[in-house]
Amino acid sequence: MCLAVTLLVAQTDEPLQRSLSLPKQKSTVYELLNKIGELSGYNFIYDSKLVDNERKVKIAAATYSLRDAVFLVLGSNSFSLKIVDRYILIDKKTAQPIVTVSAPAPPRSDSLVYLIVSGTVYDKINEQPVSECTVGIDGTSIGTVANGDGRFTLKIPPSFRDATLHVSHIGYESRQIPVSLFDGNTRTIYVNQRIVPLQEVIVRMVNPRKIVQEAIDFRDRNYPSEPAFLTSFYREGIEKKKELLYLSEAIFKVFKPSYTSESEGQMKLLKMRKITNEAIKDTLILKMKAGPEASLLLDLMKNLPDFMDLGDSNPFNYNKVDMVTCDSRLAHVVAFEPKPEVTEPLYRGKLYIDAINSALLRAEFEVDPRHIDQATSLFIVKKGRGVQIHPQQVIYSVTYKEWNGKYYVNHLRGDLFFKMKTKKQLFFSSMHIFFESVTCKIDTLDVKPFPRTERLPTSKIFADTEFRYDDAFWGDFNTILPNGTLSDAIDKIAAKVESSEE
Repeated sequence: MCLAVTLLVAQTDEPLQRSLSLPKQKSTVYELLNKIGELSGYNFIYDSKLVDNERKVKIAAATYSLRDAVFLVLGSNSFSLKIVDRYILIDKKTAQPIVTVSAPAPPRSDSLVYLIVSGTVYDKINEQPVSECTVGIDGTSIGTVANGDGRFTLKIPPSFRDATLHVSHIGYESRQIPVSLFDGNTRTIYVNQRIVPLQEVIVRMVNPRKIVQEAIDFRDRNYPSEPAFLTSFYREGIEKKKELLYLSEAIFKVFKPSYTSESEGQMKLLKMRKITNEAIKDTLILKMKAGPEASLLLDLMKNLPDFMDLGDSNPFNYNKVDMVTCDSRLAHVVAFEPKPEVTEPLYRGKLYIDAINSALLRAEFEVDPRHIDQATSLFIVKKGRGVQIHPQQVIYSVTYKEWNGKYYVNHLRGDLFFKMKTKKQLFFSSMHIFFESVTCKIDTLDVKPFPRTERLPTSKIFADTEFRYDDAFWGDFNTILPNGTLSDAIDKIAAKVESSEE
């Protein structure tokens, strides 16, 4: 049923006094706030723990002020409403503080002075979390990505208090939100799926191989010709039967050569920590071809993979399957897969390539399931005696972000699923190896290779270290929040580690 709603604009300087004429209706708080937002031209931002989105609300047909309509939907006027740009912030109404005189607080280290911007990103239609959103401060290289639950935390210098937060994801409309709306609190952000209208697409025959070839041809134009330092957060872990066996996290400073250079990248370890679940005894000794070395190699535009080498002997088929948007720009989606006669464990997947400048924006690919049994030696370097390991699925994703007219690698993710069995086991058990990395800051001034004594051997990096899982450990470095499942596992292991240290 379609409801006719009229917006009447009162002659007032107070936007919250604008009039809304609403019909009689019953719906959820979430749906009604969306309706009010559409009519008034404002987006709502709030902490989802503060507002019960699923509560049913009845509204009588009447004309309300914007403020009264919001309070009616919320079921109380014990909230504060604040308008900033095109957002209405719903927050707790706080009493005026009592001013007291006390001794000055001890000075804090400059490295601990930062603003916290945190939130959760949801799809506005289905209210599902949107994972791996790119989150950053407009006009800067400071950023992170949301975790699998759509949650993020960003630490920024106080000088960016009046800056704008930029949230984007392929296939969604980007959001630009004033940092001042967060004020140290967690906010809920809803993003709209961006359907590409037919009139925006020029209907013509496009050779998908040509689209991929142009991404390669324009590499020098789209990617940096000068070296850069990337400050990156890195995480890797191993799960067996959904039990966390091992987790390492680190902050790296990465020397990134220009994309025209043949030299390899270098890493310098700034901070790290590691935990091992001693409660789970296992004879498996596993060394995986993942980790920081893979993070360097997965920069596809620096190290062109076989599916982006379009020579005469190229063993892949290409098809254009869709068009999507990223930051209001159209992108081709090109699918690739090995030709039917190929029997090697090659990759299949999708490439997201900007329709205007031919920059690669994202790649998703996996080992061809038809021949994955042949891929064990490609990923497992060392294993325990008598251990049988069979890969089940190997998936990667790579995204790039634009800064100062050039594209830099932004987020890398690898998920490797195996079946494993020792001599003493009757049945195979499941094993999950994962790693991810995000570029949190880019520097292009005074960039030089690291002295040899400071370089990190990428094939062997983590050593045992004392572990306490607290946010203060990272200081002012930005990280990727662990998702709910990983967070629970960390809490469980960390509690055991801390108990044993007491």
